[in-house]
Amino acid sequence: MVPPDDPSRPTRRSVLRRGATAVAIGLATGLSGCTGSLPPLSSKPRYGRVDVPDAGPPKYRRWLPAGWDSETDEDWVITYAEPGPFEGPVPEEFVARRGFHKLELDYFGIGYENYDSLTTTNLATVIEAEFTADDVAATLADTGYESERSYRGYDVYSRSDVRRRAAVRDGVVVWASANEHNAPDIEGTIDAGHGHTERYHEQNDAFEAVTDAAGASRMLYIGGSHPGLNPEIAELGADAFRIDDGVAYHLLIERYESAADNSADRTKSALEQQRHELTKEARTVDVEADGRFMTVSARVPTRPNRERDPIDDPPQVTWGGNFDAAARTVTLRHEAGESADSDLICYDIDTPEDGGEVEKKPLWPDQKTVSTGDETTIDLSDEPTADGISVVYGPADDVGFRMLFSLPLEDDR
Repeated sequence: MVPPDDPSRPTRRSVLRRGATAVAIGLATGLSGCTGSLPPLSSKPRYGRVDVPDAGPPKYRRWLPAGWDSETDEDWVITYAEPGPFEGPVPEEFVARRGFHKLELDYFGIGYENYDSLTTTNLATVIEAEFTADDVAATLADTGYESERSYRGYDVYSRSDVRRRAAVRDGVVVWASANEHNAPDIEGTIDAGHGHTERYHEQNDAFEAVTDAAGASRMLYIGGSHPGLNPEIAELGADAFRIDDGVAYHLLIERYESAADNSADRTKSALEQQRHELTKEARTVDVEADGRFMTVSARVPTRPNRERDPIDDPPQVTWGGNFDAAARTVTLRHEAGESADSDLICYDIDTPEDGGEVEKKPLWPDQKTVSTGDETTIDLSDEPTADGISVVYGPADDVGFRMLFSLPLEDDR
C-alpha cells in the first residue's frame, strides 16, 4: 500500500472532530459540535417485534484495503451513506448525522444530494454518482486544486494550504484531506476499489461478518468506536439507519468472540442503564441474540412539517486560505459550492491558551450571503500566539456550531 500522503499531527480540530464523530454515532450527547444533553431513552424501553427492511449488499467495503489498520493505533469508524433526495419527514438524528457528513467534504460540482453513495475510511472518502470527470475538473479549475498526475485511470489533483488530494474519473471521486482522514491514502483506496490489492474484509473475519450483517443501510457507522451495547466484550459493532416507505429504523449490531458472551438480558440491562446511545427518538425496541450476534432494532418516528435547524444542513463548500506571516494576516476564500447566510459563517482563532474553547466571530459581517468567490482577510497582529483559524457554522450568539474548515498558521508564501 502507498504510504500515507501526509501524517497529521494531533490538533485541536482533530480532537473536536473525534468528539463530533462520537456525537454523530451516539457515543456522546449533543448534536451541534459542543457538549449538551439530549432527552434520554426512557429507563424502561418498550420491547416488541420490529420488522426491519432488508439491507443492500455491503459494496462499500471494496474501498478498504487489507492492512490499512496498521496505519492507525486509534479507534476507527468507517461510515457509509446513500444521500439521495432530502425531502419529507425523517428522524431528527438522521438529519443531524447527514449534516455532519456533508460539512466534511469539499465541493466537486455534483451536490451532496446527488451522490449515489458516500464511503469514508481513515484513508479517504469515496463519492460515487453519475457525473463525468470533465464536470469535476471544471469545478476544480476555479479553486486552489492543481493537476498533479494520473493514477490507474484517475486524474489526480492536489493543494497545499490544507493538504488535500482528489482522484477523479467518470462516476467516482476519491478524496483525502489532512483535516478529515487520519492516514490519507488515495492510491491505496483506488487499488482496493478496483481489485488490485486484497481487501480488508477478505482477511478480517469479524469485519466481514459484521458488514454482512449490517449491509448497506441509508446511513451506517461500523468499527471499533461503535456505540457499545456491551463494549467490554464486543469484538466489533455497527450503527445503522434504514428508511423505507417513510418509516425509519435504527439498528445497533454487535459481534462477540463467543456465543456464550451473548445475552439478551445483559443487553436489555445496558439499554435500561443507558450505557449506549440508541437514538432518543426510538419507541418500540427489539432485542435479538443469535449466536455471536446481538441486534437491537428500533422503529423511529419521523417528524413531519417541522422546520429544520439550519445548523443541521450546513453548506458544502471548498474553502481555501493562506497565512502571511510577515503581515500577520489570514485570507480565507469561499472557492466553490453552496451559498450560506453570512450570519451563520463565523471564525475562531486557535491558540494554545484557549483550552479548546470556540469563540465565534462574524467573518463577513457586512453582507447577507457568502458565495463562491467571496474572500476576507483577518488581522492577527494582536494575536501573537495564534496557531490556526477555523471557519465555524452557527449563530454567533448561540453555543451550537459545526466546524467547517481549519487552517494551520504556517507561512505558505
